Amino acid sequence: MRASFVSLLFIAMSIGGANADATRDAYEACLDAGFQKFKDLCEPADLVARTVAFECNPQLYDLIRSMPRFETTDKVTLAQKLDKEEEIIAHVLEYRLQHPCRIN
Repeated sequence: MRASFVSLLFIAMSIGGANADATRDAYEACLDAGFQKFKDLCEPADLVARTVAFECNPQLYDLIRSMPRFETTDKVTLAQKLDKEEEIIAHVLEYRLQHPCRIN
């Protein structure tokens, strides 16, 4: 009985981990798509990053919810680690160095 409980627990944790990987991939794909969508705007880089991050909030929430319940990770700390605004700002600024923004 105890062995079956442990095996069921292990299966549930591995399924949760696989689900977290899929939702992490969905979140990363959303961030990439948002960057591609807004990279040519002549808005300040921080506003572009906030817009991209805001549009990906549903994927971020799904990722946080998909984390295994048995894990002792603080979900607020996880959310802060997954916050990619600074990374997006760096990508926007790097892109603008190569492709200067032109206002018509």
